[in-house]
Amino acid sequence: MIRLLMLALLLPAAARAEASWDRFQVLMWHDRSPAQLQGLAALGFTGVRLGATGGVVDAEGRTVRLKVGLPYYLENVATDFYAPYHRFVPGKAINRLFVDARERRRADPGDPSVFVRQPGLSDPAWLERIRVRLSQVVRDEAPHRPLFYNLGDETGIADLAAAWDFDQSPASIDGFRTWLRTQYADLGALNRQWGAGYAAWGDVLPELTDAALRRTDGNFSAWSDFKAWMDVAFSRAVQSGADAVHAADPAALAALEGAQAPGWGGYDYSLLAPAVDLLEIYDVGNALDLATAFNPALLPVRTSFGSGPREMHAAWRHVLHGGRGVVVWDEANDVVGPDGQAGPRGLEIAAMARAVTPVAALLRQSQPDPDPVAVFYNQESFRLGWLLDRQAGDRDWAARDAEREYDDNAWRASRRVMLQRLAEIGVQPRIVSSASLAAGALAAGALAGGASAGGALRDGSVRVLMLPRAIALSDADVAAIAAFRAAGGTVLADTEPGAFDGHGRRREALPLAGLTLPQAVRPDGDDSSPAMLAALAGLLREGGAAPRVRLLGPDRLPATGIEARWFRHPRGLILALQAGRPWGAAPGVMLRLPSRMAATDLRQGGPPVVSDRIELVLDGIEPTLLLLTPAP
Repeated sequence: MIRLLMLALLLPAAARAEASWDRFQVLMWHDRSPAQLQGLAALGFTGVRLGATGGVVDAEGRTVRLKVGLPYYLENVATDFYAPYHRFVPGKAINRLFVDARERRRADPGDPSVFVRQPGLSDPAWLERIRVRLSQVVRDEAPHRPLFYNLGDETGIADLAAAWDFDQSPASIDGFRTWLRTQYADLGALNRQWGAGYAAWGDVLPELTDAALRRTDGNFSAWSDFKAWMDVAFSRAVQSGADAVHAADPAALAALEGAQAPGWGGYDYSLLAPAVDLLEIYDVGNALDLATAFNPALLPVRTSFGSGPREMHAAWRHVLHGGRGVVVWDEANDVVGPDGQAGPRGLEIAAMARAVTPVAALLRQSQPDPDPVAVFYNQESFRLGWLLDRQAGDRDWAARDAEREYDDNAWRASRRVMLQRLAEIGVQPRIVSSASLAAGALAAGALAGGASAGGALRDGSVRVLMLPRAIALSDADVAAIAAFRAAGGTVLADTEPGAFDGHGRRREALPLAGLTLPQAVRPDGDDSSPAMLAALAGLLREGGAAPRVRLLGPDRLPATGIEARWFRHPRGLILALQAGRPWGAAPGVMLRLPSRMAATDLRQGGPPVVSDRIELVLDGIEPTLLLLTPAP
């Protein structure tokens, strides 16, 4: 082992710089001395961060290029554009500009300038400035093949995912009016929807949150449409940056770091995830699953802030959900010492990397293998739910900072619990959006199927659609769901869906009445029970989407606290099982298959077990991966 590590250090820089995303990446965020970088390489780190200038600051405060040979990525190339309200400046609060805007609003609620984003995401001069900058940086760095170019860290329309009425600048309002023309047939249609009387498109203005909170007619269209536009504007600005990176170097990867919980700040993952090649994600509100659902080619990475069993559990979960690497945050400078010798945390990270790397490689050769179940996601339901919560409770919305917006809400909780329940019964759904429905995701054969546990090919159609907290549905959504039901599909919801239309106006009658789940399986918290899991499995079975396996605990009731993931591999079907929380699942589990199969433990090795009943002992932290093939 020592000889191998020494050999890695002796490799020429060019050879080591060939490290790519074909392997699991372990990256250091903080600047480190040459001795420490040698130590990181010895631990198996595959890359480091460089500032946007392509250098690091040495002990004398000089910016120098690394010369130790580790690959690198470029950090914060355009954070001044993508994250001006959450940007590090020495000696100042990181969100000082946002705090200043809130204070100005408190002092003068009628001051419209507090809602003018600086710089504006739709400002053509700034978009061109960023394009030129990115083009130059990428051309300069292309010979060194950076791992990726990070457009911005902890980006957002305002401060991260805080709610704010950005952007009221002239360029943004002009963009809003142009975008509205793609949403409405004509100005008359907009006036009817908004309950307005505009004489010309140039007169149209959005409604701000204070006015929306005062409404009693249930028509929030002018407010909600503008919020939808800002999500579009943010994703378009990110896409513009990614296009500049690709134009300068078609092989380069454009990224964002510090991606937030789905919600405010531009974090509509159905729009944002397809705009970049790589996302470093804080996995709150199923952000990781949403991002990979809407961009299957995405390279997701996570940040490691600590150590211990919980950190190792999170690292494994990240890999099973499509993760491709980790960025190590080492503020305490304890991964390697000044002499380059590994500290306890460094040794733990090295052990984690050695363990997950072969599994990550195996899963890269595989494809997620979904069941005929789809879970619906739409941002409009979040917006309306948030506004209704503010109307019913604390209306001082502007006092809510980004941290408060991390508080749980019914929209996130409903989706999280629904996905947890499905994972516990061994069902892997697809996540679909309004755009997915418009593209025919509910039509027969629309979702790609894979090999079932019995080896047969499924027809790929969706048989069960689940609607977590879908209080707002467009007319097109309603039509697609109604057609799906008429064709024999099953729809399960945890609240009456479609009380509001897709623009945010309360409907006079529920368009899809009677779809709510029975109380026995309606998500009501993070705790599940065998009875609830059995009831949910029964509903799916009735809908033609029976779970492929039964996961039973020692009492032979449905096992709880397990996450199951399915992958289609050239050699067969892979079933990955992990405790949902560290040590959260019963260690003894019986896997009941529909027929006799050969099950090979891909991590422990040994001969396959041929049976329709397989006894497993799960680790409290690390997953079990079984290769299932037809019995001889």
